[in-house]
Amino acid sequence: MRKQYAVRLVVVSGLLLILDLFLAPWYLQTFLIANIEFTRTALEPPTGWAAVLAWLSATALLVEVVLSRVAVSGLPDMPVPWIRIQLVQGALTLVLIVIKFLATAGHYGWGAWVGLLLAGAFAYGVWAAAGQPRLEDFREWRR
Repeated sequence: MRKQYAVRLVVVSGLLLILDLFLAPWYLQTFLIANIEFTRTALEPPTGWAAVLAWLSATALLVEVVLSRVAVSGLPDMPVPWIRIQLVQGALTLVLIVIKFLATAGHYGWGAWVGLLLAGAFAYGVWAAAGQPRLEDFREWRR
């Protein structure tokens, strides 16, 4: 996958994942208040903390991608390469969504399935944008 398409995949899947976490019903359970039906989103229990952390990680990565493309000076220098930070953020987002998904244990709404798919696409896009690194590449990045 070419890098520009991978970056587009990161941006699109990241934005959709953020919307999914906030708006989509992650649970089959619904409740009525004043004849209005409410469903719970990913940010609510159980393990709402995992969805909040995934949201923070995805949002930070999207900000990094946008700033690296828009800012004149780019991103500031870090002791660790930005690509490594972004790979960790993409993997962390996927792991947190998987934890959230497994914690619901069979009470999945459509938002949970879409969220899981988007988190996978997001993590894959980050990996592809990084040039599809292997484990050996991480050893070289230390130097």
